[in-house]
Amino acid sequence: MLIAFTLAVAIIGFGILLSPPFRGFRSMIGLPIDLYGSRYNPAVGAAEIINPDPEAAEAFLSRITLYYHSVFLTLLYATLILFISKYMGERGRDILDLMLISTIFTVSGGIIYAYLYRDFFWHGVFISGLAFGFLAGLLLLIRFRPNNILGYNIQLSGFLLLLGGAIGGWLGSSFMNPENHESFIEALIASRFNPDLGEENIFWRSLTSHEHAMIAVALTLVFLLAVSRLKLKEGRLTKATLYLVYFGQLIMALASYSVWFIGKVAHLAITPAALLLIFATLLLSFRVEGWRVLRTALVAGNIIMWIGVAIPGALVAVSLRSPRFFTPAFRDPLWDWAELAYNIGHWHILLTTWGVVLAIIYLGEVNRGTLSKIAGYLTIIGYIGASLGINLYMLGNPPGYYIPNPYDNIYLAFIVEPMLGIMAMGIALTYILFLRGVARKGLLMKRQ
Repeated sequence: MLIAFTLAVAIIGFGILLSPPFRGFRSMIGLPIDLYGSRYNPAVGAAEIINPDPEAAEAFLSRITLYYHSVFLTLLYATLILFISKYMGERGRDILDLMLISTIFTVSGGIIYAYLYRDFFWHGVFISGLAFGFLAGLLLLIRFRPNNILGYNIQLSGFLLLLGGAIGGWLGSSFMNPENHESFIEALIASRFNPDLGEENIFWRSLTSHEHAMIAVALTLVFLLAVSRLKLKEGRLTKATLYLVYFGQLIMALASYSVWFIGKVAHLAITPAALLLIFATLLLSFRVEGWRVLRTALVAGNIIMWIGVAIPGALVAVSLRSPRFFTPAFRDPLWDWAELAYNIGHWHILLTTWGVVLAIIYLGEVNRGTLSKIAGYLTIIGYIGASLGINLYMLGNPPGYYIPNPYDNIYLAFIVEPMLGIMAMGIALTYILFLRGVARKGLLMKRQ
């Protein structure tokens, strides 16, 4: 747990350090001020939709891919630790070690290749890490024998994650083919202006399928593991809700995977499928008892999924081509920046939700005192504020032809950034308390 928490803090901290506000600090410590292909345009002090140079744009998109996988694998490693400690104990030690190797290989290979030294060896290390992670998940799924509906839900999450990983593997291996490589990059660049332009490319559709399913199932898995740390209220409603979660995540995953083969029709099905899953997990979050901070995090996370992701996503989806809720339609060039901002904010909220729930579960494993409550509630307050604020930035600005994203925007400057600061303080205090808790447990074990 200590390794996972430290890796997560380090990787996210590295990403923050590379953001435009830290250009001066990077110069002081010897890091490159600007990265090749960066969307940041120093002439206007803001970010473009995509770098106009195709080669530079490809470098930027590859960095996103490698960094995102590094974050995802680290959070998945931290999540599997919770699963093994709850359900397998020492029987899962080899799986845990294999997953640690996977995480170290993925993170080191991905970050070094993306930001320091673009050598094929490091890309191979990255790919090997993903392969080790798939093997660890396969071994875990073979050994796990659930005995109740909560366990069957967790088993389904594992199976769906492996299926999504297989699709990602197909996409990655297909991308190595030069003929596929060029068409996929073109679709990625075009889709940043209008996702319709990527729909005809099977590799773009498989990417959409892969990423939607993986994040939805991973969030469901960490939610279920948080529930397993608490006590479920008895009764038919709890049992029915668990079955609804099972059905919801299955439908969500199938809708996402269908995008690979079918395209637009299945893509439109993702939103109602997601609504069913979030409705089920929200209901279940009210059926748990135990540590109040974790219960609050589960309820807050599910509510944010509604008002920060699902409902805005549905409004955007129905307003893409005809202006039903916004004027003009999102596919009008007047709104191209807003849809891109929504997509980016959408994924940030999802990943942050996963990380916040993990951090609070980890904190509760070693410390549930007054300071832990302060750390937990600071994190939750900052998370709620930033998630709502970024929606105001995405959807609350007036329409206009594309202007590079301003870093002094009123919503960013007065809501999002202060709330991110509060969340960061909560996470920092959580990490310190976790370190102290681990140290105390270590001393106690030595005395015993």
